[in-house]
Amino acid sequence: MVESNALVENLRAQLAQLAAEVATLRAENARLQAELQTAQQQVTALTAENTRLHEEVNTLKQAPFQPRRRRKSQRKTRASDDPTRRGRPVGHPGSGRARPEHIDQRERITLEDVCPDCGTALTGNGVVRERIVEDIEPVRPTRVVCYEIERRWCPHCHTYKEAPVTAALPRHRLGLQTMLFVVYQKVVLGLSYGKIRHELATYFGLHVSKGELSNLVAEVADCFGPAYTRLIQLLREQSAVHVDETGWRINGDNHWLWVFINDVVTLYVVSHSRGSKVPKALLGPDFEGSVISDFYSAYSPLDYAKAKCWAHLLRDVHALIEGKPPPAPERQQFQRELQQLYLEMGLALETAAADPAACQTLYQEMQQRLQDFAQQTWTDAACQRLARRILKYRDELLLWLRDPDVDATNNAAERALRPAVVTRKTSFGSHSKKGALDFARLLSLIRSWEQQGLDFFDTAHNLLSASVS
Repeated sequence: MVESNALVENLRAQLAQLAAEVATLRAENARLQAELQTAQQQVTALTAENTRLHEEVNTLKQAPFQPRRRRKSQRKTRASDDPTRRGRPVGHPGSGRARPEHIDQRERITLEDVCPDCGTALTGNGVVRERIVEDIEPVRPTRVVCYEIERRWCPHCHTYKEAPVTAALPRHRLGLQTMLFVVYQKVVLGLSYGKIRHELATYFGLHVSKGELSNLVAEVADCFGPAYTRLIQLLREQSAVHVDETGWRINGDNHWLWVFINDVVTLYVVSHSRGSKVPKALLGPDFEGSVISDFYSAYSPLDYAKAKCWAHLLRDVHALIEGKPPPAPERQQFQRELQQLYLEMGLALETAAADPAACQTLYQEMQQRLQDFAQQTWTDAACQRLARRILKYRDELLLWLRDPDVDATNNAAERALRPAVVTRKTSFGSHSKKGALDFARLLSLIRSWEQQGLDFFDTAHNLLSASVS
C-alpha cells in the first residue's frame, strides 16, 4: 500500500512538471507567433516600398524616351505662381535684345506746342527719351559698278596684260556677294531657285534666271575644290569621327549621302555605294582615329578602332516594352537592367574621367558585367537577338569608357544629316551627279567653317578673291 501511494505521488509530480513545461511551451509559442506576425507585417511593408521604388525608377529611366505631355489640370489654367508653369519664374531678370554699341544715325523727334489730342498749349521745356530701332535697307536697285580696266602691252609675252577684278569671277556680271548669297540660300537654307530668284527681285531689284542661279552655285563649288581637298586631309588627322548615311536621289536614281563629323570638321560625300569602301576611301589607310557609328554592317569591315552608338541600342531595347498588349516581364527586365547598366557606366566615368588607370579598370569591369548580362538565359526571341548584338559589339560599345575622344552615341552624325534631309524633302535630291557633288562640297565647307568659328561670307569671299587674283 505504501509503495502504491509513493507511485501515485511520483506520477503526480511528473504530471505537474509536464504541465509546467506545456505552459512554458505555450507561452514561447505565443511569443513566436507575435514575432512572426510582426515580421510578416514588416515584409509586407518592405514589399510595397520595393514595388513603389521599382515603379519610380522605371518611370525615371523611361522619361528621356517619352514625349512630354501636360496633364489636363495643367492645360486648363496656369496661375502666375504655379510652379509647374513653363518659362522662367516670376521676377526673373529680363534678357531681351541687347542695346547696340554703335549708333549709325540720330534723329530728333519734336512735338508741336499744343497737345495733339485736345489742342491745349503745352508747358515746360520737356524731357527727351531715347528709343533704339534696328532695321534693314533693301538695296533697290542693286548697286552697279563699271570697272574701267587698263590694258598694257608686254613685249616679252607679246600680249596685253591687265589687273584682275576681284569683285567677281571671270565672265560673270554678278559680284561675289551676290553669288555667296545665292549659295547660302540654296545650300544652308534649302530654298529653291525659284524662291531665291524671287528674293533677289524683291529685296534687291535684281532679276536673274533660274539657270543662271544654278550656274553660279556650280562655279562657286568648282572654285572651292582645293578647300574641300584640304578638308579631307583635316578629317584624316582627327582622333575620332562620327559617321552616318542617308538616302539621296540623283535624277531619280538611289544614291547615298554620307557625313563624317567631329568637333572640328564636317564632311559630306555623295556616293552610289552604301558599302564600307566609302569610309575606307575617305579616311584612308593611315587613319589612326576611332569611327563612331550605328550598327549598320558596312562599318564592321573597317580596320580602324570602332565605337557603337548606345542611343541606337537603347532605342531598340525600349521598343520591346512599347505598345499593347503590356510587354512580357522578361522584356521589362531586359530593358530595366540594360538601362541601369548604361546609367552606372556614365556615373562611374564621371568619377574616373581624369584618371586613365581608373578608366581602364572601369572598362574591364563593364566588359565582364555586359557579358554576364547578355549571357543570361533569355527565352524571348527579341531579347535573344539584342543579347547577341551586345556580345558581338561588346568592346565597341565600351570604347567610350577608355577613350576620352569617343562619345557614347552617334547623335552628332544624325544631327548633321538633318539639314540635308530637310533639303531633300523640298528638292527630292539632285538633278545631276555634279549638282549632288557640288551640294556636298559646299555644305561641307560651310558647316566646317561654322564649327571653326569662321564667318562664311568673309571666308568664302577671301577664297574667291584669291582664286581670281
